[in-house]
Amino acid sequence: MAYKYRHKETYKGTKIDIKAHTSADLIRKVTAKKAAIDRSVIDGSISLSAFGELFLEATKRNTVSESWYRDLGYMWNSIVVGMGDRKMETITPLQLQQYLDSINASDGTIKKKFDLISQVFRYAYINGVTDTDLTLGLVRPRGTATKNGRSITDDERLTLLSALDGHRGELLCKLMLYCGLRPSEAQALTWDDIDLDGRTITVTKSLKPNGSIGPPKTNAAYRTIPIPAHFVRTLQRNRTTGDIFSHNVKWRQRMWDSIRKTTGLTCNLYDLRHTYCTDLEKMGVPINIASRFMGHANINITSKIYTHASTEALEIGRQFIDQGETTGETIPQTLSVDTKDGGLAVMRSGVRAPYAPPKYNP
Repeated sequence: MAYKYRHKETYKGTKIDIKAHTSADLIRKVTAKKAAIDRSVIDGSISLSAFGELFLEATKRNTVSESWYRDLGYMWNSIVVGMGDRKMETITPLQLQQYLDSINASDGTIKKKFDLISQVFRYAYINGVTDTDLTLGLVRPRGTATKNGRSITDDERLTLLSALDGHRGELLCKLMLYCGLRPSEAQALTWDDIDLDGRTITVTKSLKPNGSIGPPKTNAAYRTIPIPAHFVRTLQRNRTTGDIFSHNVKWRQRMWDSIRKTTGLTCNLYDLRHTYCTDLEKMGVPINIASRFMGHANINITSKIYTHASTEALEIGRQFIDQGETTGETIPQTLSVDTKDGGLAVMRSGVRAPYAPPKYNP
C-alpha cells in the first residue's frame, strides 16, 4: 500500500524525507526525527562548560593519562568560573583575551590555560559551533616567574644526613637525594618495586593529593633507576613488607617540617631531587641519561638544571680536557657506573670522575 503523506525538508543541515499513511503518523515521525537530530547536533547555543566537557571527552579521554585528563577537567572548570558559563555563540575574542590577561599565576599555569582555550575554540570553529576562529590574534600574557629549585650545599647535605640517621623520614629523603624520585613517587613505593639484588628501583605509580595511588605524572615517569651501593645497605637494614610509607598526604610535609626545625635548614624537600640531578651533571652523566633517570617528559626540563653553571662542573670538565691532552686519548662515549663507595661515580676507561658527593659518617 502506497504512503499517502510525505514530508521533505532540510533541518539543521540534515535532509529529512518522511512518509506515512496518516497525517498524525507523519507528524509523529517528523517530530521524532527532529528530536533525534537535536540530540546529535551541537550549535552555538551550547554552554561553555558543556562544550568543554564534550571536547575533553572526544579528544582527550583516550589520548592522555587518567591523571592528566582529570587535571584538564579541573582546569576547564576554573576557566568557566573565570569567564562565566555563557553560550558559546556569545563569546568574543576580546572576552577571551580579557580573561587570559586577568589570570594571576605562574607563566607555566598561564601557558596551560592558553593552550587549552586555544584547542577548545579551534575545535568549536572546526565543528561549526562558532562562525569564526576566536583564537586568531590571541596573545598569551606573561605570568609570574616560577621559582626554580636549587641544589643543597655540601654543608647542608652533611647536616641533613646527620639529622636523617634513624629519623622516620630517612628513607624518603634518601630516595630523593640518591635516586632522584619525586616525593609522590617515593611515598607510593612498595618493597616489591625495589630490587636490592639488581640494585634498581622501578617507578610505576604515584601518591595523589587525595591519598590514592595512581599512575605517575607522565609516561616518561615510568622508569627504572639505579641504586647506589651504600644506599642498598640502608634499604636492606630497613626492609619490612608491604608499603614503605604512610599514604597520608600530610605525613610528608610534617616529616620535612620536623627536620627543618631540628636542623635550621632552609631548603625545600623537592630540592633533594634537584640536587640528585645536579650531582649527575657534576659526575659527567650525559644529559639524555639524566633525563631518563629523572623521569622528565622533555629533555629541555633537564637542561634547565644542567645549565646551572657550577665551579665543580667547570673544574670537572677542565680535568677531563686536561687528561685527554696529556694522554692523547679521546674520552669515549660509553660509560659505566660504579657505586661501591657511596656515590654515583662515572667511570670512563677506568678513570673515576673527579667528583663524589660528600657522605655523612656517624
